[in-house]
Amino acid sequence: MATRKPTSKKAPAKKTAKSKKPVTTKKSFKKRLFIFGLKATTLGIAAFFVFCLFVYLGLFGALPSEEELSKIQNHSASEVYSIDEKLMGRYYIEHRLTIDNDEISRYVKEGLIATEDSRFFEHNGLDFISLGRVVVRTIIFGDRAQGGGSTISQQLAKNLYPRMRLGFLTLPVGKTKEIFTAARLESIYSKDDILTLYLNTVPFGEDIFGIEVAAKRFFGKKSSQLNPAEAATLVGMLAANTAYNPRLNPERSFERRNIVLSRMREHGTLSENEYLKWTQSKIELDYNRIDHNTGIAPYFREKIRVQAQNILEDKYGDEYDIYSDGLKIYTTIDAQLQEYAEQAVDQQMKRLQEEFDRHWKGRSAWAKHPQVYTNALRQSRRYQKMKEAGHSDEAIFKAMEKKVPMTIYTHSGEKKVQMSPVDSVKHYLMLLNTGFVAMNPRNGHVLSWVGGIDHKTYQYDHVTSRRPVGSTFKPIVYAAALEDGVSPCDFISNEQVVYEDYDDWNPANSNGKHDGYFSVKGGLANSVNTVSAKLITQIGVRKVVNLAEDMGIEEDIPKYPSIALGTAELSLLDMVSAYTTFPNYGRPVAPVMLLRIEDRDGNVLYENEGNLPKDEVYDDDTAYFIVEMMRGVVERGTGSSLRSVFNLKSELAGKTGTTQDNSDGWFIGYTPNIVAGAWVGNDQPTIRFRSTALGSGGHMALPIFARFMQRLEKDRSRYQYHKGSFYVVPSRIQKQLMCDDFSETDPDKNFFDSLFEGFDRPDSLKLKRQEERKARKEERKQTDHKSVLQRMKDLFRKK
Repeated sequence: MATRKPTSKKAPAKKTAKSKKPVTTKKSFKKRLFIFGLKATTLGIAAFFVFCLFVYLGLFGALPSEEELSKIQNHSASEVYSIDEKLMGRYYIEHRLTIDNDEISRYVKEGLIATEDSRFFEHNGLDFISLGRVVVRTIIFGDRAQGGGSTISQQLAKNLYPRMRLGFLTLPVGKTKEIFTAARLESIYSKDDILTLYLNTVPFGEDIFGIEVAAKRFFGKKSSQLNPAEAATLVGMLAANTAYNPRLNPERSFERRNIVLSRMREHGTLSENEYLKWTQSKIELDYNRIDHNTGIAPYFREKIRVQAQNILEDKYGDEYDIYSDGLKIYTTIDAQLQEYAEQAVDQQMKRLQEEFDRHWKGRSAWAKHPQVYTNALRQSRRYQKMKEAGHSDEAIFKAMEKKVPMTIYTHSGEKKVQMSPVDSVKHYLMLLNTGFVAMNPRNGHVLSWVGGIDHKTYQYDHVTSRRPVGSTFKPIVYAAALEDGVSPCDFISNEQVVYEDYDDWNPANSNGKHDGYFSVKGGLANSVNTVSAKLITQIGVRKVVNLAEDMGIEEDIPKYPSIALGTAELSLLDMVSAYTTFPNYGRPVAPVMLLRIEDRDGNVLYENEGNLPKDEVYDDDTAYFIVEMMRGVVERGTGSSLRSVFNLKSELAGKTGTTQDNSDGWFIGYTPNIVAGAWVGNDQPTIRFRSTALGSGGHMALPIFARFMQRLEKDRSRYQYHKGSFYVVPSRIQKQLMCDDFSETDPDKNFFDSLFEGFDRPDSLKLKRQEERKARKEERKQTDHKSVLQRMKDLFRKK
């Protein structure tokens, strides 16, 4: 029996624990992540390049072309200079002065490179190495000494082409455009040129641009004169104009300056000893702010601006722009005399304002004219702003009574106060104002010009504004009368008269006295209204107006006899110009303000051809008479305080002026070589002193002239304006001036009768005088006289 092979059975497999996921699964995830990152990076790079392409193609605004960049011309301020070559001020859109590379301090250039772009000379506009260093040291470690990530070329591009506002795209679009623009700049300009463009363009805060203006503003010197510490201070400001401003934040500026000095040492610009020296030095500022409201003669500069623009437009059309072409404008202003004028104005107006405030303390200066106050309220910016917003007057006035912080003008400077807008309006309504101007009567040069108490607060120029001139017009009346045959020693009744032919005009004297008789010269010295009225009605209004026009007054003068008392509204400049006739013995001279205009390269665009006195407007006798009579105003009349109070020693003549109700105070005076005048009053004529003693020209305006002359007399370098003498008066003229100013009885009854009773019929004495003068004029015509120019030379020789 066959046996079966036993079949072997597999032993059952042992149960094992559940196995882990294969390693390949983890590797697969990392691979997918890597691929995703690679794709994202590739996509990002592609997007970046597409973005850059869009920027390059101008999708976010066109890039400046190479042609445009090659013609970069920064706006450069035009400068105004005095006749003694002092910088008076500038006209500008951006307050900048463009200078050449060799005019910039090497410390500025080295400090800028060391702090802002240490590899400036090694890159072509984009520095990857410096950018990487900045990322690590500035962003990670917080070391701000390395500066920003932009190269100087990129910063220049940003200064030239400010970034467009594009929301979240503003920064990336701006940076990209700056990189492209910087590359183009580098291909056009040398490194030195880029440095120069940058330093002429960069803002320093305080509305100033460029290193030259910054150096003059903070240190009172040119950029080329800056020492290492000063240069480092200004370079340090570029990181944050306000935070590192040495005037506003001296401690932070000091720290930032020393960081810049440290970088200059590391860069090899400074030795160790120099570094230690300058880091231990203090920041010593010589701060000089010159803007539209500060500097020398701001009111005058505005007059010159208009005049210069008109001249340039007439000669060159629109070729030159006074605000951006860096012109040099030379004027007639004497900077030293301007300083004297401003000091005299400040001193007198501060004293007078205190007196005016005491005078009205506890009372309202506009009580009789309330509309003055309400009009001022309605003209205020706060009222107009609230009115535009739809508020009622009641709500506006209530709101304006609440105190708020504000800055107001005072004669001691600007003052921060808590004050209601209502009280602010009252404060400014109570301020007296002034105008002062001085001229050289030989050539018409305007030597000083003060148009008001503060140009920032009051830009209305009181030298050119028109106000009633008061008794300063009387010398013109007297000159016309003398030319018509009246003698200085003719006596005229002081009696008050009603002039029926002139609408019952009834002029009176300010002191209320109308007795006795005044000689003509006494009438002028004492500014007697009744005498002036009788003279103008006797000779006729037309003769007075004609003479005023011949003397250079171009504004319309009303054809009424009341002009003898100063009712004509004329400007201070017109009156001072007319007064040049007196020291010139009958020859007026027109004012001259602008001498020369040059372009930025020194080429002369305009030059004044000179100015000589005009022909005589009255004869020699009248010339001698009127000067001597006006000297009487100073020696014994309404201007006598120039001697008794102010102790002036110069040869002087002049005239005070006070208008009705004391609204305007005037004084115009002269030496043989200078004529100067002052006006004082309130912009609202109804706000004034209540008494003539306080509101007269002798009290308000004359002290400005006097204080100006006091300073001038002490200045030996300006002796020509105060050391001269008037002409020697011929003996026959002296004899005709030998009479008293006043008489209780009429010494010349016959002449008075003809003067007062017969306006159309001059007496035989007057006819005789007229014939004598006519004969003298004819005799002069037949004589070979010297030219006006020669006579001027003779005059200067006599002086």
